[in-house]
Amino acid sequence: MIGKQKEHVSSTEIWAAMFIYITADAMTAPIGGQAGNQSWLSILIAILLSLGVAWVYTYLSDSHSGKSIVEIAEMSLGKWFGKIIGFLYAWFSFELSSYNLKNNWQMTSIVALPNTPVIIIAISAMIFVVWITYGGIETISRLSIIFVPILIIYLGIAFILLGRDFNVKNFLPIANIDWRKVLYSSFQITTLPMSLSVIFVMIFPSLNKKGQAKKPALVAVLTAGILILLSDVLYVLVLGPIVPQLTYPGYTTFSYIEAADFLDRAEILFYSLFISINIIEISLSLYVSALCIARFFGLNNYKVLLIPLGFLTIEQSLFIVKNHSDHISIAAYGWPWYAIIFQFLIPILLIIISAVRKNQLQDSNSS
Repeated sequence: MIGKQKEHVSSTEIWAAMFIYITADAMTAPIGGQAGNQSWLSILIAILLSLGVAWVYTYLSDSHSGKSIVEIAEMSLGKWFGKIIGFLYAWFSFELSSYNLKNNWQMTSIVALPNTPVIIIAISAMIFVVWITYGGIETISRLSIIFVPILIIYLGIAFILLGRDFNVKNFLPIANIDWRKVLYSSFQITTLPMSLSVIFVMIFPSLNKKGQAKKPALVAVLTAGILILLSDVLYVLVLGPIVPQLTYPGYTTFSYIEAADFLDRAEILFYSLFISINIIEISLSLYVSALCIARFFGLNNYKVLLIPLGFLTIEQSLFIVKNHSDHISIAAYGWPWYAIIFQFLIPILLIIISAVRKNQLQDSNSS
């Protein structure tokens, strides 16, 4: 069928892919910076909000027997309005792949290869991305399964080895909560990174059990949220109030690790882990963008689009924002209001329209 993927994945594989997709950037970037040392509270609220958002888009998918959001839009709004929805999600996913690639080459340029032209780093990363994406969602999700335990174990070891650097006073004062900042930060965290998993509305048709996306998606949001919460707690315990001011608080935190004479420069391991899961993250975004565009143009094979999209992603990543401070500013103030359209408003609109059409059909049949 036009625009449909033929791969089949299990609930566990979907969960792993969503888990990696949600946590990839959150492991490095400052989360909930406006809330300061109360960012942990913003993350807790964001987890609850994100579970609600995930319930909405998984309900939409499950109630239509696991169809993609483009197919559902075509059924509810007609062919051309459905194609417009598909194009919008293609653009949304393409933007995500561009931002993710920028994060990739920017961190590499800062911490690992400062003298290497960023275009070389971006092209090298994109070669891996296209290669992985060409294998489809089966390849991407199985790679995700490999990195999930590595990520969890690495964070657990960090808690143990950094225990001597913990300062619980970094969370004080707890009583003076600025709820305006906490709530806005929770809104920001909900849209970035917690609800980025909305792009999986194009991947759910690959589930080998149709119409059962809700459980793996909700578990992925919950477990990824817990990991992000633990990461934030770790960073605040070690670094204190300077966390929001750092470009890569995760990298800085892991630089404190020392264990006898055999484990030093642990931040290099952290960087390697981040780059690996970031490649998976970009692959998922590129995969969904290719699927949507293939559907829009009536192509039978999305893979022919991967190389052109890869080149466009590289170009977009080089010019999408002027500098890192602009990137952080957009993520904090502009992105939440833009992303909520794709993450919540379009899915809830399609649910309402589908329900109205169903009632109209029942009424016409009864009459």
